[in-house]
Amino acid sequence: MDITAATINGMTTLTLSGRLDVETIANFKVALQPLTTNQLILDMRSCTFVSSIGIREILKAHRDLSRAGGSVALVNVSRDVMDIFRITGMAEMMEIKPLAREISMDGLEFLSAGVCGKCYRVDRETVVKLYNDGIDASIAEREKEYAKAAFVLGIPTAISYDVVACGSQTGVMYEMLDAELFSVVIRADIDNMATHGRMLADVAKAIHSVEPAPGVFPEIKERFRSYIREMDFFLSADDIAFLLRKLEEIPDAGTCVHFDIHSSNIMIRDGEPVIIDMGDLSTGSFLFDIGLLLTIYGIPELGISELATKIPNEKGVELWEAFRAAYFTDLDAATIAYIDANIAFLASLRVIYSITFLPALRGSLCSMMTDILLPRMSRD
Repeated sequence: MDITAATINGMTTLTLSGRLDVETIANFKVALQPLTTNQLILDMRSCTFVSSIGIREILKAHRDLSRAGGSVALVNVSRDVMDIFRITGMAEMMEIKPLAREISMDGLEFLSAGVCGKCYRVDRETVVKLYNDGIDASIAEREKEYAKAAFVLGIPTAISYDVVACGSQTGVMYEMLDAELFSVVIRADIDNMATHGRMLADVAKAIHSVEPAPGVFPEIKERFRSYIREMDFFLSADDIAFLLRKLEEIPDAGTCVHFDIHSSNIMIRDGEPVIIDMGDLSTGSFLFDIGLLLTIYGIPELGISELATKIPNEKGVELWEAFRAAYFTDLDAATIAYIDANIAFLASLRVIYSITFLPALRGSLCSMMTDILLPRMSRD
């Protein structure tokens, strides 16, 4: 076995090549001895086999570094080695990230593009959501795990079964069974927004009716407390304090929130909607999803309907109104009044979130906040 070591920013990476077994374990132990950090990454891209003695030594390093306040992470684990870790139960004991299968986009049918990535049809039964360059590879793995959890909970999501790579980009494969993008369905029947709005409302209600066990998905309101504070590079202290106060006005809740629910993240199969993007699934108030839909469709000046779904912005407003008519029938008057009084604030939440992880669009997103959304918010 060949082992190379590199330490960058207080983190040591050991790259393993070959078999980690009884004949090579001594080399592995030697490589562990001079560690000057307590953060260790084992890059196993070229590791072809790990025996029981190798597993025990990795777990020993994990235990020792954990006691010292550190950690061990295994990355780029091949499928064969990942099978060993799953069979032995090691995959449940520490952080392990499998090696993404490499795919090519050559000849694939383009379906849609959003601010985070693009969707392609691989074949009649499979689509891939490919994230843009610059989005961390862990996002794709998180989406796959959330999609699995959502499927078990009964949310109408497609089965996500693999994380893939295409050059420097990562993506998620979904089994779709010959489905069609909801945005395409809408654009082909652009004057039937009442029907499309009802379907979008039905998808939202299906998500918001699910209350997962604590810890299955992150709590969205807690995440937003830190997101808003991170806006200090372009917002004043008064603006941030105001947004934090508005955030606390949103009721706490333990139901599911999708937070990217729009027509280009929904496929239609045999007339039934199936969600293909679960990477932002959280728990909290349904108002976060109302805000997302306002961002996409309800405020045409933002121009996001055309960008994310290819539905003209003025038609996006019609879709929002149709969704509102179908969804708001179950809401009490006080809740409807709150939404109407806080349209700009609720819409700003997705913009704030996007600023944190889409640096390429940061300039335009910040302008949306300062030029459109913040001036419309009541500060009474």
